Parts: sequence; C-alpha cells; structure tokens
Amino acid sequence: MMGRARRNENMGIMRIKMTYLAVGLVLALLVGLSSSRHNNPADILYWSSKHPLTWEDFQGIPQYQYEDISAITSSGIVHYKGCKDGLINYKVRAYFEKQHSWVKEEALTDHHLEHEQIHFDITELYARKLRKALSERAFACGEEEAFEIYVSAYLDNWETEQRAYDIFTHHSIERGRQKEWFYKIALELDLLKDFADPEME
Repeated sequence: MMGRARRNENMGIMRIKMTYLAVGLVLALLVGLSSSRHNNPADILYWSSKHPLTWEDFQGIPQYQYEDISAITSSGIVHYKGCKDGLINYKVRAYFEKQHSWVKEEALTDHHLEHEQIHFDITELYARKLRKALSERAFACGEEEAFEIYVSAYLDNWETEQRAYDIFTHHSIERGRQKEWFYKIALELDLLKDFADPEME
C-alpha cells in the first residue's frame, strides 16, 4: 500500500515514513511530502540514545483484524531545507510516531521491543549516513531537484535495509539473527557517532 505524495514547496519539508511489523509481512510503505504542522508534536519522538523506545510509546490502537501481526512500528526520516548564503541548508532527523505504532498484549516482551527498537535504530543509522553525505556535498540555491535526487538514494537504501532486517530475522522469530543485527547496527551507529543529531545527544 503506497501513500500518495503531497508537496508543500513553501515549507521545504520532506517526511518519509515506513511502517514495520514485528510478526507478519510488511503492511505499508507511506511516502509523503508534507508540513510538520499536520503532526501533533506530542505524538513524535526523535531518536536519542538516552531515550530508547518503551512499550508506553506505542500508543496506537492494535488492529486485531490482522491476526498474524503483533506489533507495528512507524518511524521515518524528515528533512527540512532552506536557502542561506547561496547554499541549500538542511536538518535531518529520525522520528517515531506514537499514534501510528501499536502492540498487542502477546508481544509485550523484551525480545519484541528489541526488534522494534532495531527498526528505529536503522532509521537513525540512515539519518546519520545522510547527514554525513550532505556534509561532504554542497548544493547551491536553485539546485533543489538535484538535492532531492541525492537524498532519495539514501532513503531507498534505508528502505532496503529495513526490509532485509525483517527478512533475515523472520520478523523477530529468528532470535539469533536478531541479536546479530542488534550488534551490527549498534556498531554502525557508533562509527557514525559524529553525525548524531546534536540537539538530541
């Protein structure tokens, strides 16, 4: 299921969201360009190593019609861009949506929570990769289209890695493989620690 893209050229904000499952097939990929004013700030968590996800953050209503799905994490990457001193400037952030993330009672375990946190960690990893790449590549004002194409390549890779994580861990069923991904993503985040969001760290 694909969401229709919406543009708000004046705001210069791109929000990319993906919804993932702890058990079952990927339910949806939603891609949209929209203003953050449509989101309740209390509904959004920005990634921080100091505040890992808890089950209390999953405030959406469980969808019991999906019998094979026990939890859903809705996370994404948002970038804001503008123009200053002749160059495009930007802010990239990884976020989690409380009201679009939910869990059923049978999945309220540390193991399932770790699976969901790794999904969010992968989102932060690609936010860091994007920050690093943009720090090494300047775009002049007027090169907005080239900027978006450049960013899109990283977002495509982020989507691919999220799907690979669910495939290799069988949506959390393969516990050994999930632990391998835990250490893999933690190592990659540490290697890119210089590109963590300074406002959250």
